[in-house]
Amino acid sequence: MNKNVVELLNAQVNKEFFSAYLYLGISKYFTKENLPGFASWYRVQAQEEQEHAMKIYDYLLDNDEDVRLSQIAQVDVNFDSALEAAKDADKHEHYITGEIVKIMDAAVEAKDYSTQLFLDWFITEQAEEERNSKDMIAKIEMVGCDKKSLYLLDKEVGSRKS
Repeated sequence: MNKNVVELLNAQVNKEFFSAYLYLGISKYFTKENLPGFASWYRVQAQEEQEHAMKIYDYLLDNDEDVRLSQIAQVDVNFDSALEAAKDADKHEHYITGEIVKIMDAAVEAKDYSTQLFLDWFITEQAEEERNSKDMIAKIEMVGCDKKSLYLLDKEVGSRKS
């Protein structure tokens, strides 16, 4: 494999694990706000991010490449509202999409067709992730500050399964 592609994939493993930390932090925020449905939704999201990291981890190992497990940065999750938390998650998903695209660009430049095929799944997944985060923002904006509506929305989003 192209060394630049390997380096970018290794960095992405760390970014995916950081994403899991971020979503656990958002889950913690919602737990403290007594919104267990939202907390559960973001906890499931954290599990998905760990799975993404492990897909890349396995891909590297399957291709006889080393996996560099570097330190995961601490997350700082202080939000003033559910909407702010959802917007932060959305911003992060767009960042991750950009990082996946950078890896794809490097794989295309290196004519690394196997990695391009591998990354197709991630590109599709990121489109879904961005759609989910936009939907979450829209739902929270719809209910606004009405606590009863937020309570009902909490029940709805809590039904998400991993």
